[in-house]
Amino acid sequence: MKKCKIMQRVRIGLGAFFMCAVMLSGCASETKQKTDSMAGGGAAAAPAVVEGVVTANDTAMRRLTLRELGGDLETVISYDATAKMTDKYGEERDGTDIEVGEILEADYEQDSGKLLSTSIPEDVWEYQEVGDYQFDSAESSLSFADRKYQYSQYTLFSSDGKAIDMMEINPQDVLTVRGSGYHVYSVVKTQGHGYIRLAHYKDFIGGMIEVGSDMILPLTKNMLITIREGTYKVILSKNHSTAVKNVTVHSGREVTLDFSEYKPADSHVGVITFDIAPAGADLTINGTAVGYSKPITLAYGVYQIQVSMTGYTTYTGTLDVEEPKGTTVRIDLVEEEAEASDTTAAPSATGKSTKTSPENTDDTQTKQIDSDHTITVSAPQGAEVYLDNVYKGLAPCTFTKVIGSQTVTLCRDGYATKSYSVDILDDDQDVKLSFADLTAKEAAATASPATR
Repeated sequence: MKKCKIMQRVRIGLGAFFMCAVMLSGCASETKQKTDSMAGGGAAAAPAVVEGVVTANDTAMRRLTLRELGGDLETVISYDATAKMTDKYGEERDGTDIEVGEILEADYEQDSGKLLSTSIPEDVWEYQEVGDYQFDSAESSLSFADRKYQYSQYTLFSSDGKAIDMMEINPQDVLTVRGSGYHVYSVVKTQGHGYIRLAHYKDFIGGMIEVGSDMILPLTKNMLITIREGTYKVILSKNHSTAVKNVTVHSGREVTLDFSEYKPADSHVGVITFDIAPAGADLTINGTAVGYSKPITLAYGVYQIQVSMTGYTTYTGTLDVEEPKGTTVRIDLVEEEAEASDTTAAPSATGKSTKTSPENTDDTQTKQIDSDHTITVSAPQGAEVYLDNVYKGLAPCTFTKVIGSQTVTLCRDGYATKSYSVDILDDDQDVKLSFADLTAKEAAATASPATR
């Protein structure tokens, strides 16, 4: 009996022992689960990655804004000295050196938005100092360096660290273009344009003006010339008279050249005989059609000449008449289907009094004119309107339609001069343009683009 009680106590003791063991095991398991859970919850989240165009860099707040490539989603990231940032050469740099328009790949903390690192993606290309380019708004393309690229509504156009409209880029501007493949994601205007206004030059009207080495234009009334910022020698010439001035043009600013101290010299003329092949080709001098079956008498000066005929490559060049001795100028047009290497018309001259040279100019006379339709600029009212440097009137004004890429310049006393690039289509329609009000010279705001 006593033995049974002892065995019963042993069983009870063993049962209690096993129950305690099970409970302790459960507590340990629960403790491990809680520890694992705490460890998992406290671990840092994986960094996020964004590839986009820098649309803003607030250097005071040390904050970058990136827009995704080909989209409108923007990400704001803060940076400090701990972030590793490299340029296109792999060299480390500070965040304040990052420019609007750059394309970056950025790693950052999702929760805090803190930048960890930036680099230039390997597939991103960059062209600097692009000065010879062509925008085609109809097909949203930008052509340069013998290639055509596509831009979109999400492409960033900028200048001086601020977004601008594509129309505010003038053919005179110099660009930095960035993209990937055949897509353009960023266009930065690195060198802008200004304006030269001519004053007291009526004795030279009908002659020619040379601005630097790349621009030669016929002189007309009330000229306002859009030109890339820089320093130039400006030469007015008519007959045997010449006026020369040097000028420095700043981006977005207008400078006036006063030629009142120049007086015309005695008139001198030269006799020019044109020998043009094929027979029947059309000849224009300073935009006016002339016959050339007989020698032509021209006053001393520089003239723009153009020879054209259907099926042949048009020749455009300049003619410099500087001596009275008779001179023969021969121009041979080349058929359009000829090899590219042979498509340049070959002018030649005999005698010392005449020089001819091919020349690309901004003169609208070399562009297609649609005399059946018009361009109307309705606003800003009262502003002077210029089309490719030629005065057209005060807005609202209407003038003959010229097809192709044009520069419309608007100016008014007390306001900053503004120019826009527009594409005028050959669509048998009148064109109506309306631009935003000009900005007072003391204001810093930028006018918005035109509407059509």
